Amino acid sequence: MSRTLFLDTSAWVPLLIREEASQRMWEVKKGAGSLWAWSWLQVETEAALARRGATSGAWRTWNQLRGEITWVSLESSELPTLCALNRAIGLRAADAGHLFVFERLFSVVSELELLTLDKEMAEAARGIGLPVHAACP
Repeated sequence: MSRTLFLDTSAWVPLLIREEASQRMWEVKKGAGSLWAWSWLQVETEAALARRGATSGAWRTWNQLRGEITWVSLESSELPTLCALNRAIGLRAADAGHLFVFERLFSVVSELELLTLDKEMAEAARGIGLPVHAACP
């Protein structure tokens, strides 16, 4: 059964740079029917690749795979609601943004699951009743 996944950066970068979770993330990706992400993931991914001195192959893979994602934006008018949500859960700024966008998208794409390797984000998502993929901590 293919999954509809919302990825954060912690789940995406291991597809591009070899990490302990790379094999597991590739297996999960292969089973995905569609991939969704907040557009900020592009900034975080490029920062991770640049800071880690990624190979030209990693950059090529990024440029190939980015087209497989359906990108979702966060409107500035939504920032007060995001801030209110994060006051209750206390995530780092970008993590709060990813989770907020996931929550909003889940309300219209009910088969969506969060894919993250960030334990705090996974716990926060579960804490507010959002579905987290089984591969998450």
